[in-house]
Amino acid sequence: MEQMNILVTLDKNYIPPLRVLLYSMVRSDPQTHFVVYVAHSSLTDEDFAEIRRGIAEAQCTICSVPVEADVLGDAPVLRRLSKETYYRLLAASYLPKEVDRVLYIDPDVCVIRPLTAFYNMDLQGKLMAGAGHVNRFLRWVNFKRLHIRRNEDYINAGILLMDISKLRALDNTQDILDYVAHNSRKLLLGDQDVINAYYDGELLRLDARIYNLDEKFYARCQKHGDIDLDWVAQNTVLIHYNGSRKPWRADYDGQLGDYYYTFRDELEALSGVPYEKN
Repeated sequence: MEQMNILVTLDKNYIPPLRVLLYSMVRSDPQTHFVVYVAHSSLTDEDFAEIRRGIAEAQCTICSVPVEADVLGDAPVLRRLSKETYYRLLAASYLPKEVDRVLYIDPDVCVIRPLTAFYNMDLQGKLMAGAGHVNRFLRWVNFKRLHIRRNEDYINAGILLMDISKLRALDNTQDILDYVAHNSRKLLLGDQDVINAYYDGELLRLDARIYNLDEKFYARCQKHGDIDLDWVAQNTVLIHYNGSRKPWRADYDGQLGDYYYTFRDELEALSGVPYEKN
């Protein structure tokens, strides 16, 4: 069985969707053993017991990775962006030495096809691979405000394939901390801005329809006749419920929520308890 390293960062509020992510991962890729590193600054043993509930231990090992809460004291925190999201920036400094590659995934993601081909892809000498959602105008705006000159796209940081060996060799943890401190006023999108600007020219651009499909991008592609729900079922690997469109909210109005609901209901049936404690 192949082993795959996964990294997630979160606080307690995102435990329910994280459980759905983990279940979708093992459900969609039964031939892989996942080692999931959970970087956090506040989760308890009880929280980890909840995270593991209903997830097959033989297929998914969950490892707690505590991070000092004040490690990024100057980082700007937005309404939908906690300090924990910044922890992916420092992954090379706290992941075990034997980890040479990791797939970072936000907890508000569902995996609907096997991850193996994505995880093993050639990074072509780049440090990370990710996909962008913004249109041409917003890409230009982001490039101008962050002085980006070499990247092909403004990458969404919610799903990143990371070459940890190369990142570790840079030994740039303090430099990243300094960059965040010195540029906090212009980091409108937090650590996502840091990744796109600090690693200018070191990001491999991926197809968002396959590797990071969100509701807005799906609607835009559907309007232009590029994809439909059948295309998604046959080609997409990861669906990202980013922004305000969360399928666990009462006001959800997206088109991709059925995947989340299916995995959630299966997980609830397996665990024998409600998906959320409340």
